[in-house]
Amino acid sequence: MATFTAGQYAVSQCKVEVKKEAETYVPIADLEEISIAIENNTETWYSINDGGWQNALLTAKAFSGSFSGKRTVGDPGNDYIDGLRYQIGRDAEADFKITFPDESTLEFTAVVGLTDLLGAATDVSPLTGDLTGKGKPKFTPKEG
Repeated sequence: MATFTAGQYAVSQCKVEVKKEAETYVPIADLEEISIAIENNTETWYSINDGGWQNALLTAKAFSGSFSGKRTVGDPGNDYIDGLRYQIGRDAEADFKITFPDESTLEFTAVVGLTDLLGAATDVSPLTGDLTGKGKPKFTPKEG
């Protein structure tokens, strides 16, 4: 991966992987888009000693996302994700790792809900779904 110093970067410069076996991450072939959103839970209140002005405290966070790509039979990462299609419970979870151009990483566990199966006769079979985060993700800044 190229060294990133400052400025913008293209999402295509990120490396997205899924943990296939213990401590072994593999890329997911033909992934076209991944979007991660962080939701915040903020509690607010109004107290007399603040003259009725609002006070606030961020009390919780959650993350979710979605992804889309093409089904690529024979690719280890793509096959692994597609293998979650009919799973329920803990069997529908996967560990992901995103490596950014500056070599920082984001690792997280998510429930994977695949949403599309086929399409028009002229389409390439999709690999599309939703991610629901479980627990706190681990962000590791670039070393040095």
